[in-house]
Amino acid sequence: MAKKYILCKNGNDYKANMHCHSTVSDGIFTPCELKEMYMQEGYSIIAYTDHDLFVPHLDLCDENFLALSGYEMEFYDYDTTEDFNIMRTTHLNMIALDPNLDLQPFYHRKRYFIGNGVNNKHMIKYDESKPDFVRSYTPECVNMVMRECKKLGFFVTYNHPRWSLENYEIYSKYDEMNALEILNGSSLAEGYIENCFQAYDDLLLQGKKVFAIAGDDNHSKRDSFWCWTVIRAKDLAYESVAKALKNGDFYATNGPAFNEIYIEDNELVAKTSDVKSITFSTNCRHAGISIDRANNKPVNEGRFKLNKYDKYVRITAFGMDGTIAYSNPYFIK
Repeated sequence: MAKKYILCKNGNDYKANMHCHSTVSDGIFTPCELKEMYMQEGYSIIAYTDHDLFVPHLDLCDENFLALSGYEMEFYDYDTTEDFNIMRTTHLNMIALDPNLDLQPFYHRKRYFIGNGVNNKHMIKYDESKPDFVRSYTPECVNMVMRECKKLGFFVTYNHPRWSLENYEIYSKYDEMNALEILNGSSLAEGYIENCFQAYDDLLLQGKKVFAIAGDDNHSKRDSFWCWTVIRAKDLAYESVAKALKNGDFYATNGPAFNEIYIEDNELVAKTSDVKSITFSTNCRHAGISIDRANNKPVNEGRFKLNKYDKYVRITAFGMDGTIAYSNPYFIK
């Protein structure tokens, strides 16, 4: 039986920071400085997602680097408390899948600027015929914004639920995201347990088809290079990378690599870099693991026999040094 590839077989693997802040909002490095820093660490892609300002940096693109256009949007629960230390919030990244997309939706002319944002609002374009959009910390508002942004051509990520102080009761009501940020570098740098596999499984167990993504959410050198997304695409053209995002041809990691993921003879096969173990997680009481516990030696392949109860299977690779990688799920129709 021919192999059915879940992670695209052909293409190049590009290291990407999918959450990044510059001097446009509250970061300390310019977009150009961030490009230089990250390229020195082997990155080929940055999604520039400054707070509340959709400012494309396509001028930074070249044959070795791609600047994805995006911005981050926040919803704060001001109605419950004025104390930021306990205030719940929802943060979303909107990443343009079309390089020609340049209008910022859901804009407010006077509110929601962070850091240098208030001084840089002249850099954006928006539909001046529309009234100012006032945000509401409700699932109805959050879902509406996600849904409409997807229609406009954005890839929508639900960011750092742990730092946001959101729990199952809240995030289980969000239905419209393309991906959940399963690893967030800034939170990890601050000491938060922003390794959000439980929140991710919560959404998958609801039947939601959501991808897993990683980004630094960096504002300085301290919170840079903590985790990344590996995107497998034909080339570094904007359209090729956007297609890979839409198809789920990527994985989240802070170390291990997925080399191949495919179905063969009703088995899900994962081939990885040398890791301590490879686990398979599903929607039911059905799991699997590949590990050489007897000799404590690395493994680089895991196999998992599918059964009739499986609706999805996702794979986790645990590095010998404590690092981790998350595949996107194989969704079974």
